[in-house]
Amino acid sequence: MPDEMARPLIRDRGEGGGGSRHLEASASELGAPVIGILGTGDFSRSLARRLVASGYRVVVGSRNPKRSAARFPEEAEVTSQMEAASQADLVFVAVFPEHHSTLVELKPTLAGKTLVDVSNGLRINRDGPSNAEQLAELFPESSVVKGFNTISAWTLQMGPRDGSRQIFLCGNCRKAKSSVMQLCRSMGFVPIDMGHLSSSLEIENLPLHLFPSWRVPVLCTLSLFAFFYVYNFLRDVLQPYVTAKKNVFYKMPIETVNVTLPAVALVMLSLVYLPGLYAALLQLWWGTKYNRFPNWLDRWLTSRKQLGLCSFLCAALHAIYSLCLPLRKSARFKLLMEFKQVKEEDVWVDAEVWRMELYLSAGIMALGLLSLLAVTSLPSVANTINWREFSFIQSTLGYCALFAATLHTLLFGWDRAFNPAQYRFLMPPTFTLVLALPIAVLLGRLALLAPCVAWRLGQIRRGWEKSRYIRFALPDDGCHNGLEVASNV
Repeated sequence: MPDEMARPLIRDRGEGGGGSRHLEASASELGAPVIGILGTGDFSRSLARRLVASGYRVVVGSRNPKRSAARFPEEAEVTSQMEAASQADLVFVAVFPEHHSTLVELKPTLAGKTLVDVSNGLRINRDGPSNAEQLAELFPESSVVKGFNTISAWTLQMGPRDGSRQIFLCGNCRKAKSSVMQLCRSMGFVPIDMGHLSSSLEIENLPLHLFPSWRVPVLCTLSLFAFFYVYNFLRDVLQPYVTAKKNVFYKMPIETVNVTLPAVALVMLSLVYLPGLYAALLQLWWGTKYNRFPNWLDRWLTSRKQLGLCSFLCAALHAIYSLCLPLRKSARFKLLMEFKQVKEEDVWVDAEVWRMELYLSAGIMALGLLSLLAVTSLPSVANTINWREFSFIQSTLGYCALFAATLHTLLFGWDRAFNPAQYRFLMPPTFTLVLALPIAVLLGRLALLAPCVAWRLGQIRRGWEKSRYIRFALPDDGCHNGLEVASNV
């Protein structure tokens, strides 16, 4: 792949810098502001390239202009910090926040100008003040706007072609913020106004969060995996060794994992739709939609996307592991021994053949539907469909995926649940434990589809309330108009 950073975003200037003068003339004719950048790091270089490609005249302020000039596009002027601050109408402060104090000597030059703070902290700051607020204290006569800190140098270089196009901005001066928003649009990004500069602490903390909405789903997935893995290990590996001194520990890396993954996937998929059923039951019980759900249920409802993607990951890994099962040397050895000892009429059993065909078909269908759910959860895909289409895929097809996965597990179990030999260490087969939750969810969904229940739930979600009444006051003369009877709304 060619080095995108090494390739200029616009053509080089001709002999004698004519190209640069032409660009400067065009920017001046259009009345475009001169953009200054204080700092010469990777972010500054990418920012300069994007600004130059957008038609702006760029002046970069450096403590050592001769050393830094070669790193910037030829169309950008690299000069001293004082010179850059004096020429620019809008200045990006692209230095680390601990070095903001070194710019104090530029205070008279930067007075009345817009400063864009692009810095981030080393850790999440919950108490404040933010870097932008500290910069505003250092330069009280300048208008400080916080922005561009949530995108990387790579995103800046790729510009509109990259998926991360939103830039969060905040500032106290409306005029300064509007100029930065216009600059964002010219560069191909989408500005998001976050209000006053007091919101800068929240914007600065955004890039420092490490999957905040994924912690509980990932922890739940890992906990379920650990539980089912230990359970399968006790039944399938330890039990033969204890009872018959049969060493099957080779099953631990592949077979035991492959039995564990579908169990986790099915339980996680059930957890995606269980909170919606519980919320519907609460609304039916309360007879209103205006009561707040418990906090734990709110968090559960907002984590459904992450739970579903974790389920899809486990299902995809299960499919890959299953395809790799025949590649193992132990599997080929077992197949060879069975081929030598068993006759054809003993191997071909119609019931088992049909079970395997249906079992694989249901599994493929479940994985396909899960893939569709995962793809439509991507923002770039979700933005291309309307709400009805999105809810149909995530709800209707999601329940179809849960049904197919449940059927896949039932066909795997077949009649083994009634075989006493399957209860090793008096522990039931894994699939009997897994099936309880998805079957309960599917039955709950069928109950909500009953006409009387669905009608009442629809009324509640359209504003009907069981305990709300309207009473009309009677006139003072005691006349009755028939409206004094309480009526439901």
